[in-house]
Amino acid sequence: MFTGVSVMEQDEFEEWLADTTAAAPVIAEDASMADRGFQVLSGNGCNACHSSDGSRLVGPSYLGSWGTERTVITNGEEREIVADSAYIRRSIYDPNYDVVDGFNRGLMLSYKGQISEEEIDMIIAYLKELNEE
Repeated sequence: MFTGVSVMEQDEFEEWLADTTAAAPVIAEDASMADRGFQVLSGNGCNACHSSDGSRLVGPSYLGSWGTERTVITNGEEREIVADSAYIRRSIYDPNYDVVDGFNRGLMLSYKGQISEEEIDMIIAYLKELNEE
């Protein structure tokens, strides 16, 4: 994998940074927990690897996940678990602990320190709402 680096003057960087943060969508204060959860997922780039419509991407889809049994690989052993709040939290903070069967280990990095417990609650609200439809 290749990447590029741009070196720029401080004022040019400040202008660039302001431009990128201004592009971030803002959720209304009265938005539901589920809407805030979707915003957390979008803001952290999760939707690049996980879909909301059931389509297969790099990671499992959000659709059909909440409250269902999943076959996962844990320490090389296959087992069945329920996708509940503990599973979601662990998947965000320790994504390689339980890897859904059929998906690759090592592709997702931990979001510990980047996504708060409150934001995880918002994500869970989104998953619950998505799977009630």
